[in-house]
Amino acid sequence: MEDINKNLIIAIILTTLIFFLEFAGGIISNSLALLSDAAHVFMDAVALVLTYGAIKISSRPSNRNVTFGYHRFEIFAALINGLTILGISIFIFYEAYGRILNPPPVRGAQVLVIASVGLVVNLWVALKLSGHHDLNIRGAYLHVIGDALASIGVIAGALIIIFTGKTIVDPVLSILLGMMLLYGSAKLIFGSARILLEFAPAHVDAEKLKETIMQIEGIKGVHDIHIWSICSNIHAMSAHVLVDRIHVQQTEVLINRISEIVKDRFRILHTTMQFECAECAPVEIGHEDYH
Repeated sequence: MEDINKNLIIAIILTTLIFFLEFAGGIISNSLALLSDAAHVFMDAVALVLTYGAIKISSRPSNRNVTFGYHRFEIFAALINGLTILGISIFIFYEAYGRILNPPPVRGAQVLVIASVGLVVNLWVALKLSGHHDLNIRGAYLHVIGDALASIGVIAGALIIIFTGKTIVDPVLSILLGMMLLYGSAKLIFGSARILLEFAPAHVDAEKLKETIMQIEGIKGVHDIHIWSICSNIHAMSAHVLVDRIHVQQTEVLINRISEIVKDRFRILHTTMQFECAECAPVEIGHEDYH
């Protein structure tokens, strides 16, 4: 864990430096594509910070006021990041439209050098983050890979400008990068909204979850199922479980079995079960299964 924390800190520092380098370079070279890539790098830097923060926050103990810990801070930060990138995307489209109508001069050689440095850094960061199973780290890794691909696009555009002098390539390329940013911001905004509104996680099918629990020996029925996410990689559920008349000690066995299955198959870490006697409290199966 210490190694990944160290790599994340180095990655955050390098990615932030690349953001400032590309931002300043975009202004100096008059390249909207490079500025667009700088926005993409900014998105990656925030993703890396969120990943590091999620790892640190997850290690903090909960308390009587914050019973699930501080994981929701990740979601608020992601929502703010998504809204910020959405605004940047709109600005890029507006600026690109004007430049397509009247292409300004662009210093292709400067764009080439700066984008190449950005590509090297992104590849190094991707190498350091590869191979980890933590969902947050995998997400940050995919962010960095996406930015490496964007840097390759900027490099290709710079070469076209150098050898052909067609600077219209720059705003056209910036529109493509803007679309990537728009897609990324939409995922952040809608993903954050789903969690804040306590939708069921996208990867969990409530009906399959119920069927899976019903297959456990000793369980006669399941109803009042609630499934939600605390943050991007911590999911929770509660349910009322119908069983025959059993001893309290036997319910502990069922709880462990249910918790193990939903963790392995649905990545649900927190489970709360309320047991009811199937003979004493029959429940009609229907729309009341989920609330």
